[in-house]
Amino acid sequence: MKKLISHIVVLLTMLFTATYALGGEGHGNVRSSYEFRIDTAEVKLKIEPATFIKGKTPEISVALTDSMSGNPVLDAEIYLYLQDASTSAAHAGHTAAPAVKNSIPGEDGLDFGSAPDERPSYDLSYFTRFKAGQMAGMYSTSYPIIKKGDYKFIIAVKSLGGKRFAEPIIYGGAMPYREASKIPLYRMWFTAIVIFSSGLLGIWILSQRKSLTLQTGQKLNLLDIPWIKKFFKSSWFQPVFQIPAFVLFLIIIAAGLLDVQQGDRNIATLSMWTIWWAAIIFTFVFAGRVWCMMCPFGAAQDRLGRLFSLNKNFPKPVRNIWLSSFIFFGLTWWDSYSGIVNKPALTSYLLIGFFIAAVGMAVTFKGRSFCRYVCPIGGIIGLYSMFSPVELRNKCLEVCRGHEAKECVKGAGNGLPCPMFVTPVTLDRNNYCNFCSECIKSCSQDNIVVRVRSFAKDLWVSAKGYMDEAYLAMVLVGLTIVVTGEMVEPWHKWMDVIGKAIPYKWFGIASHAGAEKLTFLIVMTVGSLVIPLSLLAFAAFAVRKATGPGSPLSLKETIIRFAYMFIPVGLSMHLAHNVSHLFKEGPGIIPAIQRAAALHLGLNMGEPDWDIIPLMGSESILWLQMAIFMMLNVFSLYSGYRIAVKYYGDKAMRAFIPMAALAVFFMMLNTYILGQPMSPRHGH
Repeated sequence: MKKLISHIVVLLTMLFTATYALGGEGHGNVRSSYEFRIDTAEVKLKIEPATFIKGKTPEISVALTDSMSGNPVLDAEIYLYLQDASTSAAHAGHTAAPAVKNSIPGEDGLDFGSAPDERPSYDLSYFTRFKAGQMAGMYSTSYPIIKKGDYKFIIAVKSLGGKRFAEPIIYGGAMPYREASKIPLYRMWFTAIVIFSSGLLGIWILSQRKSLTLQTGQKLNLLDIPWIKKFFKSSWFQPVFQIPAFVLFLIIIAAGLLDVQQGDRNIATLSMWTIWWAAIIFTFVFAGRVWCMMCPFGAAQDRLGRLFSLNKNFPKPVRNIWLSSFIFFGLTWWDSYSGIVNKPALTSYLLIGFFIAAVGMAVTFKGRSFCRYVCPIGGIIGLYSMFSPVELRNKCLEVCRGHEAKECVKGAGNGLPCPMFVTPVTLDRNNYCNFCSECIKSCSQDNIVVRVRSFAKDLWVSAKGYMDEAYLAMVLVGLTIVVTGEMVEPWHKWMDVIGKAIPYKWFGIASHAGAEKLTFLIVMTVGSLVIPLSLLAFAAFAVRKATGPGSPLSLKETIIRFAYMFIPVGLSMHLAHNVSHLFKEGPGIIPAIQRAAALHLGLNMGEPDWDIIPLMGSESILWLQMAIFMMLNVFSLYSGYRIAVKYYGDKAMRAFIPMAALAVFFMMLNTYILGQPMSPRHGH
């Protein structure tokens, strides 16, 4: 089965890479032609090249065909004028086409189908006349466009097919003319770098295995490589990561408080919610809780706790992730109500608040109590880290049992006690190990290993399961679906349907906006906290019925054990959702930095260009999202099967089928939601 999974993953990766590298999205969905009707003629206006090239004069052509017969229209007198859309008619100076009789009707200064006696008259000396081409019905002209941007085009027709008009017929519209998208170039480089890097990594791993004379099937301990072990034991191991992270967070806080209060223009909101929150989830997948090691809040706890702390034990009833989970849900609920991601100052106040809480807990409680029990993303990181292929474990259990000093727990030499209260002797899961390396420094027996193993292995090999983790796993399944749903375009229609079933008028709520907001909060609460766990309980009941009276697990135990197979389900939507924001909106950080550097630091880093070109187009992102769903669905089902085999033996398939059906249902729902058009993070 393990080989089958690896083959499937490799195949999907190859298929995605080929499609991703070779598939095209043209010029990033740039429109190069426009079709409309003037009098009796069908008009197709086209611009070549379709995208702006500095120093290149584009050729603009029109094809005229009779709307009744479809024949080319001959003998036409037709004119063109382009106006920069950012320049209003009142302030355009010589760039505007002055009207002789009256101003251009309509809010945008263009006429779309006015009656003949209402059409404005223009001084056509400002227009460029189309010349007849070699093909019948084709007319073209060279029109200099000196800069990229959005333009308004105005077509003036004086005659069509020998029919002359007393006043020119006017038609206008919008015509964006921008640079070619760099999506194909980015895609090519991304693919090349992935292939090249993976090849180098493979060569390096093979060379290390050979130098260490490892046998087939024997796992590579990274600490057997001298320079890696030296780095882990160095006093600079944590600071080299923590100092840059701390500086970055200070910049984010300052920008949120002092810079422009516009979510899509401020580096605080863009860095925090569009880039950091989207990218950090990938670190959970590939490197476990390594972020916690470098987190500024954790670093502050480490340093202050060593200077002064009352060293109290955190209250036993809340030594779990219940508190962390509900704080996370509360913040998500608050964001959906107030829009934290769109408010730079609120983002800064939130960071300051958590920093104060972390410091307060550091001087009161032992170790990183804030990280372990309170941090709003601590529980999420723990669950998603179970999927990571990197693990820190004891090398030999018998050595640990025979060594009474237990230095890895208490600290010794240059090593400190584990700040996350983890005991390497019994460690069999990634949830709470942040790779701080204190146990590596402390262990005099050299009995710690850092190695790479199969993805998601913790989901079925862990000796214990816990209700707080099981509940959070199901909450994440529902929450990621609902929060992603809020950001797709059909969301308002769905909320209207649900809202009509709720009698808001009985409670005096008449505002449609207020009712929609309340509807969403109800949907989010029920859809996250109630429905997923209820569906799991129903599936667990089906498992108990299918496996008969001799079922080895109670209903509660069945819920807890199988909940872990749904971690890849929630993770898949978390990754897929944020991939869209990261690659589409992430480049917005560049003009935001340019503007902030010029305004606050006096540094000229170039003129900000807010015409953001995404790193990936919608088609590529959709393929990537579907690839994520397919791969993590395999891991979810495989984990469920291994759990079933572990506890049900020859009845494993009976136990597995109800849970597999539920996992597939959630994945199908994920796929449907992501198939809808996505709205921007800073625009919803």
